[in-house]
Amino acid sequence: MMVLTLVVLWFSCPFEGSENGPEEGHLLSPPPTPGVSSSPVPTALPETGETHGEHEPPFLYEKQVKETAHGPVVMHFLEIDMRSDKAGVKPVTSHRTLFGYEYLSVMAKNSNALAAVNGGFSHPNGLPGGMLYSNKTLKTPATGNFPVLFLLEDKAVIADATQKIWLQSKERASDPVFFNRYSDYEGIYVFTPIYGSSDRIEKPHLCAVVRNGKVTDMVSANEPVSIPSDGFLVSAVGADAERRLKGFIAVGQEVEIKTELKTSAPLDGEYVSAYECGSWIVKDGINVCPDSDGWVGTLLTRAPRTAVGIKSDGTLVFVVVDGRNKDISIGVSGPELAGLMIERGVMQAAMLDGGASSEMIIGDTIVNNPSAGRERLISSCFVIFKK
Repeated sequence: MMVLTLVVLWFSCPFEGSENGPEEGHLLSPPPTPGVSSSPVPTALPETGETHGEHEPPFLYEKQVKETAHGPVVMHFLEIDMRSDKAGVKPVTSHRTLFGYEYLSVMAKNSNALAAVNGGFSHPNGLPGGMLYSNKTLKTPATGNFPVLFLLEDKAVIADATQKIWLQSKERASDPVFFNRYSDYEGIYVFTPIYGSSDRIEKPHLCAVVRNGKVTDMVSANEPVSIPSDGFLVSAVGADAERRLKGFIAVGQEVEIKTELKTSAPLDGEYVSAYECGSWIVKDGINVCPDSDGWVGTLLTRAPRTAVGIKSDGTLVFVVVDGRNKDISIGVSGPELAGLMIERGVMQAAMLDGGASSEMIIGDTIVNNPSAGRERLISSCFVIFKK
């Protein structure tokens, strides 16, 4: 393996990028629109920054090129010491909501990020594919299908997670409910203001409007119902769900949202944020990458990839591997990606979104070569910020 360059950076500069994104649909970047600018793909890496004394940067960026029999593989590593009092890591969604898409450069600029990496998977409308917790608020719950990256004040943990959410009145507890989830099925759904202005349900349903912890109204509707800014909305879809909601609460009753989280590894403290990833690829230093993933299908072909991992010393590691360009980088399979992480000293790792979504920004520069030739609209990302 030939290390082309090792640079560490400590700066935050303006970004270029489109402020616009589609309401839904995971799209490749559209052709340039007059008056709309998109960050260019760089032809060179940023110059090395100051690395000594009080100016020592809070993270490390490294580009590597590995020559293989099939062609070159270009890797971009970003490492963050979670014990640092200079920088932190957090997930960010497009437009600061649960729906829609933006360029990574725009999300980074709006977050005053020192660096940024694309996030994980989403539904076609941009809704996160699993658990999202930030600003001390649960936005979407864990599905139990994929591992979750938990970020604490001074460390990170990747663990399997299951989450139960229910409604609690003074008299009784409800059955588990769907939480900030698009209503694909019949059942009882709970929507908080972070979900948006309405429940987005365009079919017959019954709603309980909850303000300041008390049910203020019961509404039957055939179109979306507004979510109160000072509470939440309970929407029952289907005859059985409506019957259960009527039997559980009535106007004037007090009700609150309850949640219970179970993880496969102890968190040993309060987590600041949490983000559900894709499949496990490394567990306890062992390559456990499956042949296929529920989000992307086969993992055995070479493609651009992004992953997140944790070293034995607690260092958080993001990697973006370029691909789909035989002259620059052929990409890697999922198992190959896991092997690269293990070579880096990573003990636990999980997949993030890949393909044209794989992107890393350091300062104001896109350091990798997105396979579409330009940025792709994505639903979420991770940003490194100055504490």
